[in-house]
Amino acid sequence: MNITPKIDYVEGSFDTKDCQMVCVPRWKYGTVHLCIKTENGWNVPVGEIQLYDSDLMKDAMATFEDASAFGEEIARRWNECNSKK
Repeated sequence: MNITPKIDYVEGSFDTKDCQMVCVPRWKYGTVHLCIKTENGWNVPVGEIQLYDSDLMKDAMATFEDASAFGEEIARRWNECNSKK
């Protein structure tokens, strides 16, 4: 499937058959993003793992390790899928 994102400073498109999903945890900000790693090296964000319901950094940090592990598992399963369209 060919995807064309509309993101500042990003041009072009990518094919989901030819790319991988990666988990990008950012300890400094307490965030965990799921990204598509394109052929040219870009990490295009497609989702965020958030295992808390407040806007508090202490809650983000308390769930950071679990969110990172969950993101890695989602990326692993997506990458192992043989029927990507």
